[in-house]
Amino acid sequence: MKIGNIVSNNALDVSEDFNVVKSMDEIIHGLPTLIVGFDYVNKHYPDFDITENKIETDLYWTFKKTERRDDFNQGLSVFVNKVYKDLFNQTTYLFVDPIQYTHKNLLKIIKKIYKLKNIITYVHGNMVYIYGEKIVFGIDLKLLTYMGLNIRKIKTKIKNLSSVLLTERDIFIEYKKSVEDLEENLRYIPYLYSIKNEKNNTISNIHISRESRVVS
Repeated sequence: MKIGNIVSNNALDVSEDFNVVKSMDEIIHGLPTLIVGFDYVNKHYPDFDITENKIETDLYWTFKKTERRDDFNQGLSVFVNKVYKDLFNQTTYLFVDPIQYTHKNLLKIIKKIYKLKNIITYVHGNMVYIYGEKIVFGIDLKLLTYMGLNIRKIKTKIKNLSSVLLTERDIFIEYKKSVEDLEENLRYIPYLYSIKNEKNNTISNIHISRESRVVS
């Protein structure tokens, strides 16, 4: 599933999350759209304001690289970041802080996680991001280790609860460009995965031999 359209006659270095096409006739309606090229915009939207990057609701434009390289780079970057930001605003991020939260609140969070269906988990360094039902839970394994908790048991429980277990290797291979665009928003990788695979009737387990041992 795509999250945005980009209309361009030239190949673009963007994530596969975006539907890159050559004309407005090929866009996926209902998604935010960026048109690349002054000539195309001027021909099809002659009344547009050249000082504004927005043509109408969910429709934007920027110059081609051959027209104005700096404006092209900025326009493309701004559009991509906006699409991701608007998408992530549909979810809630909750950092599970065992130091700040009361025992009662921690139990509520744990019960909530256990009730989630089709849990998607992403392991990134010491962080574990658990996604389900529009909520991303962030768990710092290093912090739990510092508190003296049994990390092995926690890892095993997380692994058993997860319908999908994504590791850094999975992300590097399949989502390399997405990761570059997301920067500090890597916690939303499981949410992106769920969107891309939401048409599947079932979600199968993903385990990469060496990296999956991080949660085993």
